Amino acid sequence: MTTISTTTQDLRRLLTGQVTSVFGGTLTATAMSVIAVVVLHARPFEVALIVGAGVVSTLLFGPVIGVLLDRVNRPRRALIAADLIAAGAVGVTAVAGLTGTMGVTVLAALNFVLGTVRIVMEGLYFPHLHGLGVSDIGTARARLQAGELFSRSAAGSVAGPLAAALATPLLFLLDALTYLFSAGALLSLRSPDRRVGVSDRKAGFRREFADGLHVLRGHPVLTGFVVYLLVGGVASSGVLAQRAIFLLDDLGLPVALFTVPTVAATLLGAGGALLAPRLVSRGVAPRRLVLVGLPAAAVTTAALPAAGGPAAWVLVATAFGIAAPAFFGALANIGLITMLGADIGDEFFGRVATLLATTSTFAGTLGAVAGGVLAESFGTRGGIWICVALDGFAALVLLWVSRRSHRTAAGT
Repeated sequence: MTTISTTTQDLRRLLTGQVTSVFGGTLTATAMSVIAVVVLHARPFEVALIVGAGVVSTLLFGPVIGVLLDRVNRPRRALIAADLIAAGAVGVTAVAGLTGTMGVTVLAALNFVLGTVRIVMEGLYFPHLHGLGVSDIGTARARLQAGELFSRSAAGSVAGPLAAALATPLLFLLDALTYLFSAGALLSLRSPDRRVGVSDRKAGFRREFADGLHVLRGHPVLTGFVVYLLVGGVASSGVLAQRAIFLLDDLGLPVALFTVPTVAATLLGAGGALLAPRLVSRGVAPRRLVLVGLPAAAVTTAALPAAGGPAAWVLVATAFGIAAPAFFGALANIGLITMLGADIGDEFFGRVATLLATTSTFAGTLGAVAGGVLAESFGTRGGIWICVALDGFAALVLLWVSRRSHRTAAGT
């Protein structure tokens, strides 16, 4: 009874700290945007430099960091260190803003540090849950994702008024405090800081990296999922790059209603995250959530470029075209995490997770560029339709590869 109580309390503290840091991270994202555009009058190239700095770590060093993360035997220490490094970087940026020494280089450096910290947290978070004694990773992940969605939505609602009421650098200070709070929550955990079921013997860096690739390629669903990440990631990022212009300019959606589809997506995404573990507990295989959720997300996205007509219908169609994919995407995401925990295990989690993250980041970066090119060539509606078709094609490839690999593994 004591063990169960300790695990429950530790999980609650961990999730509270994580959700709090997500809230602060949203404030920092807003502050960076305001400072870059309003204070520094950054040119498009400089804005791209700031944004790009946040993905450099994943693109260049993600797989390498993944091998190193799988060598960490005390994940809590590494997570605390990551929180403290993030708090320091955000705090230094706040001081730069308050002292008038802020520049594009400072913002780019901050985004680089936060991008690197994000890799560490994503690679160690779930192995750390096992160390706490959490057996149902899917449910824990669902609670985390739902909490993050609500936290990000709440922070997005107050970030603008806070930026207007306070000096923008103070948002950085608030974020630094949330990272410190997260580190404090980790320090307060009573469960032993240990990694469960991982051997201390190391085979060498190249061999460990190759083993991670082998595990990824040998999984019947992940093989197709990598293809989906490459193709579907380009499509999804392309839609996102064109969405604001399409809603505001092409459809004439009032600015006052612009956030309605996003709010709907947050609510449905949280609902999907909470529903997924219940489906798994009732016997739905995690791989089925992935193989149903991703194609469904691709299909329902078609409601976005199909929107037109009266203002009320435009609002309904766009909300559905943004929120329904968020719901099905959340189902697939929880299914994927549950499947990774069951089939891959903690020993290879860092390597597999960072390889997938690197693939997704590369596709997202390419998709953002492709979205702009498509909008220029075919208009935003035409460009989004092309991205929707590409996403549907990626989903079909996922189903085909997964079914073929599954049959091969079964020897049929």
